[in-house]
Amino acid sequence: MKLREKATRMAEIPTVSMADIAFLLLIFFMVTTVFANEIGLQILLPEKGQEVKVKSENIQKVYVEETGGIRLNGEPVDQDDFVNEIKAILSVNKDAIFSIKTHPKSKYQYMINAFDKLRLANAERVSLAPSTEE
Repeated sequence: MKLREKATRMAEIPTVSMADIAFLLLIFFMVTTVFANEIGLQILLPEKGQEVKVKSENIQKVYVEETGGIRLNGEPVDQDDFVNEIKAILSVNKDAIFSIKTHPKSKYQYMINAFDKLRLANAERVSLAPSTEE
């Protein structure tokens, strides 16, 4: 008597619906993901070729030193009194423009701290002056 050989079956994973599942997962994650909108610094720039004339008495110079110290119009100002000094200037001159200039080797965080303190004192007209090598 001759035995019949069993046919070996190959195990297969059904891949017919894999593309459908991948697209459904992609759509699910796209719909449920929350994208954070970081506001950052809002800077209003003049139009190209437009010249803005500013009175020199309206410009208040803020210099951020390498160590993080702040000078206002050349005079050193204590970090805690800086906001009060700005408020005092703004109470006298509503058109004051604060020009921030930093030492070339100063940390970025020092300039941001000065900018934040200006915003805390409600100074809306702030310019960033380019720093030059000393």
